[in-house]
Amino acid sequence: MAKFLQAILLIGLTVTSGFLLAEEQATLTNKIESVDFSSLPGGRVAVLIKTTEPVANAPAGFTLNNPARIALDFPGVANGLEKSNIKVDQGSLKSVTLAQAKERTRLVLNLSKNVAYTTTVNGSEITILLQANEASATTAVETKFAEPTLGQKQFSINNVDFARGKNGEGRVIVDLSDPSAGINIKQKGKTIVVDFINTEVPANLQRRLNVTNFNTPVIFVDTIKQGRNSQIVIEPKGNWEQSAYQADKKFIIDVRQIVDDPNKLVRGAKPGYAGEKLSLNFQNIEVRSVLQVIADFTGLNIITSDTVTGNLTLRLKDVPWDQALDIIVQSKGLSMRKTGNVILVAPAEEVAAKEKQ
Repeated sequence: MAKFLQAILLIGLTVTSGFLLAEEQATLTNKIESVDFSSLPGGRVAVLIKTTEPVANAPAGFTLNNPARIALDFPGVANGLEKSNIKVDQGSLKSVTLAQAKERTRLVLNLSKNVAYTTTVNGSEITILLQANEASATTAVETKFAEPTLGQKQFSINNVDFARGKNGEGRVIVDLSDPSAGINIKQKGKTIVVDFINTEVPANLQRRLNVTNFNTPVIFVDTIKQGRNSQIVIEPKGNWEQSAYQADKKFIIDVRQIVDDPNKLVRGAKPGYAGEKLSLNFQNIEVRSVLQVIADFTGLNIITSDTVTGNLTLRLKDVPWDQALDIIVQSKGLSMRKTGNVILVAPAEEVAAKEKQ
């Protein structure tokens, strides 16, 4: 099973024939020239990746929970190493796999357990820092949902709204002035706290939203100014779980009720999404490329219409893949139809027109 899931991570990158790969490497001037590792105090591991030329942005990444994997995509970068598998066995990092196709290289970190990680870029040096401890469901852990940009750039919250989702979940919707605002999420007891770094909130939005009449797990939502930062505090009730995601300038937290069913083998929200959870972090990436990542992760065949264009900034933390696909489709005005293991994605009006034929 583990080998099959790793194949899914690489499936979109290994189908290219040998002579095409050689041709692509010849056209890409930037290459990964080394991958080194360093054990740090506290069981952390640093992965240092050097490229022949500076890279503009941190590589987009997504995670797989079982087995534990972190996949990082390097667009416009070839694999300049003479090998595709590197054994490591340091801390939680067991090995590294590289694969290239078209104009990108995917680097997969094969882990012994799920750990948090951060990515920093300094010219042609990219450092991936793997933390030591696996987050426990019983401990309060702060999640750096979106790292703040360097410098003193100030952002702002333009609106805070609340809605009831189609499955009864409470949905907090935050409109931001810029998609690159830094966001931290933590749980304090039974409360969800979201910090927006270097982010202003106007006086008219500094308020409490009492949302009990929506009949969701959320009682109220507070928006608070804290110096140069802003904070949103969500007070749920009962047993619940939350997921957060960001599409361009819109940041959303869903709070779902957990239904205990003694006949169920798995405890979780019901009804809702059932796909394996993944995390994504993409900055201004082509929508078609994001859909390809979902296809790689699931093993499904996703056919994207030629009329699907545009870019997307997307951040997801531990979101079921079928919900991730819904988020991408809905945020760009698209629609999808599934037949067997094939999913067609096209603009909503194009799908509606075809169904009328």
